[in-house]
Amino acid sequence: MIPGMFKQKKKRPVDPNAPPRPTLLGHEKELKTWRDQFGKLAQTNTDQAIELAFLRRKINRLENQLEATISAVQKLQQRK
Repeated sequence: MIPGMFKQKKKRPVDPNAPPRPTLLGHEKELKTWRDQFGKLAQTNTDQAIELAFLRRKINRLENQLEATISAVQKLQQRK
């Protein structure tokens, strides 16, 4: 063997105030958290879309009832 062939690397100084280095496990946990949050948001969007459709149908029915009432009142007023 040639002397000095396998030199040990010099260690870099470590900053004690530095945040911990990212790990693959940490990234997986973050991705899982994001996936869960996006799933909840998607469910909320679906629920809101269903509620919006219900409210639109309701307002259309109420508008039709109001128009029918107005036309009935106008017919009664024309007869007098």
